[in-house]
Amino acid sequence: MVTNEKVTHMPMDRQVIAVSGAASGIGKELCRLFALRGANLGLIDHDKSELDTLASELRSSGVACSSVVADVRQGDQVRDALRTIVGSLGPIDIVIPCAGICRVSTIDDLKGHEMEDVVLTNLMGTVHMIEAVLPSMLKRRRGHIVGVSSLAGVRGIPYEAGYSASKAGVAAYLESVRSELHPRGVSVTTVFPGYVLTPLLEKVNGLTGGDMSNGKACTAAIAAARIVKAIEKRSSRLYFPWGLGVGVRLSQLFPPMLYDWVMRRAFSRLPISRGVLTPSNPLSEPAKF
Repeated sequence: MVTNEKVTHMPMDRQVIAVSGAASGIGKELCRLFALRGANLGLIDHDKSELDTLASELRSSGVACSSVVADVRQGDQVRDALRTIVGSLGPIDIVIPCAGICRVSTIDDLKGHEMEDVVLTNLMGTVHMIEAVLPSMLKRRRGHIVGVSSLAGVRGIPYEAGYSASKAGVAAYLESVRSELHPRGVSVTTVFPGYVLTPLLEKVNGLTGGDMSNGKACTAAIAAARIVKAIEKRSSRLYFPWGLGVGVRLSQLFPPMLYDWVMRRAFSRLPISRGVLTPSNPLSEPAKF
């Protein structure tokens, strides 16, 4: 489901696109699709080995790219990384903060410092990326910000309290800045994915003892293709998969008692809901969404 500000397709040939969380999952698939469209790519990730592998793959295909290792929780590292990318490729036309982490745990096992780490990575990592490129975009009166929230940011999901809260923050932040920036020439797209087959989802399933997606996850390549289409149309919001996106949005009309019942039913099949597992392990999410 895509909602549009205006349906005008934006060419990507020679566009400079900066992606954090570029070395895995959706981030990697996005970079591959952008490369096919002739874009110049700025790649940011914390995993040097995977980042180097992707950069080598893209360069061997004739793609102009600049890759920088950075921790998105650190604003100074993000600014330095984007400064390097701009020095190599030119001003950023599209920025996609796609890096994040998730911690799966029962709420009584979730510690404050763990919650803080999730928020710093998912929410502040998005803020740091946007903050670094915004002055140039505003000066040129053009640019496109593509932020990744989640359907879990629309309605909270059990055992992912930190992730849900951080993604709700991303959605609210982007909603706010979109109304400010649109008259100033900068577009904002917020992406709300459901479950996507990435290394992160595999780890989540391992820790919860079941399939969180109930067999309804899409591949990272399909997710990336939908996001690219939304970018080309300058859509304001993208929800997928379609059926789940509609269901989650309609659930906002549910009274709390009904929503709680639905969630208990949906997650009762997982061993973690019966106290079999109470994991509280950091899970790397290099571009889950």
